[in-house]
Amino acid sequence: MRPAPPVQERRQNVRVRPTAEYGIGIDFGTGLVKTRLAVIDAAVGGVALELDDQLVDLPAGSEIHLGVSLPGLPRFETVGTIRYTSRRVGGRCGVHLNHLTHDQQVALSRTVSELLERGFSA
Repeated sequence: MRPAPPVQERRQNVRVRPTAEYGIGIDFGTGLVKTRLAVIDAAVGGVALELDDQLVDLPAGSEIHLGVSLPGLPRFETVGTIRYTSRRVGGRCGVHLNHLTHDQQVALSRTVSELLERGFSA
């Protein structure tokens, strides 16, 4: 008998790829030292990030403090929850941005909509 295939989380929202002209910036770190993380894609609920040395050992379920920069808005800080991780440098890490204020959520939704209109769906 074959084992059951792994359960995969179904994406609930359309995902887009940030561009150099219309980017989404994410940084990680404490104090004055912050590491800019590469954003692979984004949705209204979260982002997929390229893993670096600082995130590679964090398991799914970990909460992380992030700085977020969206086009035309000042940088803000929030907390996200790691939903999945490949646990290897250069791999992927999915982060649910579950602590956004209403205004931050509206700004992220607007950014995703703009990227979708420009044809950058993931």
